[in-house]
Amino acid sequence: MIKLICAVIVGAVIALLSTNMSEASDESQFLGIDRDGNQLISQEEAINYRRNLFKEYDLNQDNTVNFEEYVQANRLRPSTAVENSDVPVPDEYREMDLDGDTNISMDESDQMGMSRFNTLDEDGDGQVSKDEFQSPGL
Repeated sequence: MIKLICAVIVGAVIALLSTNMSEASDESQFLGIDRDGNQLISQEEAINYRRNLFKEYDLNQDNTVNFEEYVQANRLRPSTAVENSDVPVPDEYREMDLDGDTNISMDESDQMGMSRFNTLDEDGDGQVSKDEFQSPGL
């Protein structure tokens, strides 16, 4: 009986910590996008965030993010996997690849970012508040 009670308590603590860590992650991401610290994300801040992210993903700096760059940037291939082994294409990548050429351009990334921004901007005021923001966010 004591083991069961301990297991329940440990489970509750882990669940509570997981929730708090997720909220802290959302808060951290929000603060990383809200560059002027006014507790709102503007369209300009959202686009700047996406463009900086795009530049980080564009490992060979050719102004496109190919799927392998995306895989490497997001660590989608396990470290124990064979180099360049197949990785399933995530829905997010497919959604960004508007022209279907398997490469993401800055324009495609901008369009996806604005689409997500508009979805998050529930009250349509052109800004995303902390209450409207949710991961994976922009």
